[in-house]
Amino acid sequence: MKYFNSLSIVAILLATTSLFSCKKNGSEGDAQNTSSSEAENVEVVDSTSQSACCSSSFPIAYVNVDSLLLNYNYAKDLNESLLKKEERSRKELKSKADKLKADYESMMKKYQAGAYLSEDQLRRDQESLAKQEQDVQMLDAKLTQELMAEQQKTNKQLRDTIISFFKVYNADKRYKYILSDAGVLYVDDALNITQDVLDQLNAKYVPNKKK
Repeated sequence: MKYFNSLSIVAILLATTSLFSCKKNGSEGDAQNTSSSEAENVEVVDSTSQSACCSSSFPIAYVNVDSLLLNYNYAKDLNESLLKKEERSRKELKSKADKLKADYESMMKKYQAGAYLSEDQLRRDQESLAKQEQDVQMLDAKLTQELMAEQQKTNKQLRDTIISFFKVYNADKRYKYILSDAGVLYVDDALNITQDVLDQLNAKYVPNKKK
């Protein structure tokens, strides 16, 4: 059975996502969308350059994704829920596999003791074991698929929540780009807004106490 960690995939959510694009100072009034690859290679330009998109005071900040996902209460709750479902699936599969193993050992003992009175009886037990083995394999595939689907759902919920938050967080347009630290080679700690983001995210999140 394959096992999943929601944080391992969710960690890429902000790594390649540019949330806010730069507006040109020329005659073009519409904002031009900038790709994530461009966002990861933003260069500080000379303020005297007339063709430059933004000046040297270009407002930019970054978020430490690992810290965000490990400390955001909603992300922790989603991950805990996913791990519980994984554990239930693991126990269900183990129960079926243990029964198959016990039945196989029982058949082998019976065979070695010469307890089978006919080849038909032996064949029926072999066919029963083969059917059990097939059922275990099918259950393994089913549970794995269900966990993958649940993880995708969880990732989307978390991504949508964070992206929606940043749209409100940056409503005053103080940042042109908010990046993930995973997308750059160097960041000045003074630009780190992770704690501010975490404080506001956790302040807004109300846990669902329903069991």
